[in-house]
Amino acid sequence: MKIILIFANKHPLAFGLVVTFSFILALIVSAVLGNLWSGETSFGQPGAIAGRLIAIGVVLVMVASLGWLGSAGFISMGGWQTWLWLFLALAYAVLASAYVMSGKIYFDLSNSVLTGLVILFILTAAFLEEVTFRGLILHGLMRAWGGTSRGLMRSVLVSSLLFCGIHLLDFLSGRPLLNVLLQSLQASFLGIFLAVLVLRSKSIFPAIFFHAILNLAGYLAFGSKGIEPAPSAWLLLSLVMLPIAVLGMYQLRGWPDGPSVPSTAEYRRLI
Repeated sequence: MKIILIFANKHPLAFGLVVTFSFILALIVSAVLGNLWSGETSFGQPGAIAGRLIAIGVVLVMVASLGWLGSAGFISMGGWQTWLWLFLALAYAVLASAYVMSGKIYFDLSNSVLTGLVILFILTAAFLEEVTFRGLILHGLMRAWGGTSRGLMRSVLVSSLLFCGIHLLDFLSGRPLLNVLLQSLQASFLGIFLAVLVLRSKSIFPAIFFHAILNLAGYLAFGSKGIEPAPSAWLLLSLVMLPIAVLGMYQLRGWPDGPSVPSTAEYRRLI
């Protein structure tokens, strides 16, 4: 782990790319497991869920081995102020996204749609993305680039771009390229907000909750129908997510500068 710590501090961007590539490999493994153990539905396959749970365990072990559990937000739940403005932002994101993607605010809560496997699949997917991109990558970038407003903004933007990048892989599943590009743009805006949410709350759990509920609401509003939305809908969704990205960047203004990199004594212990 000393080698990984030194690599993350000396080459933070390369560290982020390596973790992102590892995340993609984990998705491939999950897809293979999903095909081997498909269950009765294509969405919420038991094998894919098991693959994501294994990947989550690997990431958590790595974070713990690096000594980042506390500093990356895996110990604290965040203060009540964080959860208050989280619920306000979440209500806006859920209602607005449901309306622009389906033309109405309606969530299908029928038993045929809302199965336990589907819920578990959505929860594990959101959990894995958050512990990887906001728990591991964002924290690694922040430690290397410092706790100043400029360093944090740089860390937020880069981690969000990497988060955006993984959504481009949806093109390989046969989805229209324009839809994939617009969805990736929306993901980058969401990534900015979630990254600042983690930094402000000093906890990973508000971001996991926000991400999971937003994904679940999207599935209930339009995803369960299995119909690919038009590009105009994805464009509107990106515009809907832009305000919360702006809100996130605004939260970084006037951020009190503080050290995020290891102290000299700590770094010497690493090498």
